[in-house]
Amino acid sequence: MPRLFSKTDKLSAAFKRDGIAGRAAHSMMGPKGGFVVAASAVAVTAWQEFEHRRISYADLKSVPVRVYRLSEMRDDATNLALIEEGLRKEWGPFALLGFESFEDMLSQAGSTVFIGLVEEDEGFVAKAALQTTFVDAHGDPELLRHAYDSFESLTSAESMHRAARKGGDTAVLLQITVFGNDNRGLGLGTLLRDAALNMLDEKVEYALTATPVDVAPGKPGLNLEDKATYTAAMRFHGKGGAIPTIVLPGFKALPEGETSSHGSDVIMMRYARNDEHRWPVDPPEMRIHRYGPLQKSFIRTRKQLMPLVSLRRLYKRRPVEEAEDEGEGEVLAAG
Repeated sequence: MPRLFSKTDKLSAAFKRDGIAGRAAHSMMGPKGGFVVAASAVAVTAWQEFEHRRISYADLKSVPVRVYRLSEMRDDATNLALIEEGLRKEWGPFALLGFESFEDMLSQAGSTVFIGLVEEDEGFVAKAALQTTFVDAHGDPELLRHAYDSFESLTSAESMHRAARKGGDTAVLLQITVFGNDNRGLGLGTLLRDAALNMLDEKVEYALTATPVDVAPGKPGLNLEDKATYTAAMRFHGKGGAIPTIVLPGFKALPEGETSSHGSDVIMMRYARNDEHRWPVDPPEMRIHRYGPLQKSFIRTRKQLMPLVSLRRLYKRRPVEEAEDEGEGEVLAAG
């Protein structure tokens, strides 16, 4: 033990000889230093919380529509069921992208899927979805094609998981879906696209679409030089300012034995921010909600605990309620 104390004394003396840096380090070993370290940790945490705040959802003001990221809806079982059903009905084998289950898509790439919900009597109900991914392609569809030779490779579970974690300068609008025929033609798809584009991270400079070329039987094939041959989906994106670029033949080829109402050829249409860093589509008037990672974690924990709190309150009230049922209420009140 004497040797140990002697070494500590020598170490302390060495700190004192090392000038300002040494004295600062030495001070952090004491009570005041501990306070400085703790304060610094709090400051760093606060900065990271502010720096990593991201848009979690948006409330549109002109219409009763809310746009959520799918990852924010993991506790909403009713709407999750509606979303899965709508995607499977519209896109068949491509509905869940490269994931084996809806739960996998939610947990690993939920932040890249935008959901449009309409407020009804029972609350907000999911009506549309926009599935996206991110690549570093500088808005160049040729670079994207060289990196991914098919829709399957672009949306593999590995690619989607990497995109959700690392992002990229180019968003790819993979599939936009309006659930049910009753909701089509109401402009919900446009609202969702415009809101989602303007909810993307600031570093996303471009967006490319992976729009299936759905040419009706008996009609002429697509000719990029002739707007009369453009499909409804192409006109939809064209109204938003997207420009047709290249056609990828067979890019979205179906797995053997599968069928779909959509074509296997894909047209890439290109959105780009202007010099003022704005998208060609004006953002809908909306209220943006941003959360940092700690705040988001707190909200999720609170939601998970609420049923337990309610159950505890019910349990506390139960003996009194049971006593009243047994005719003991007056005795409890009198006592």
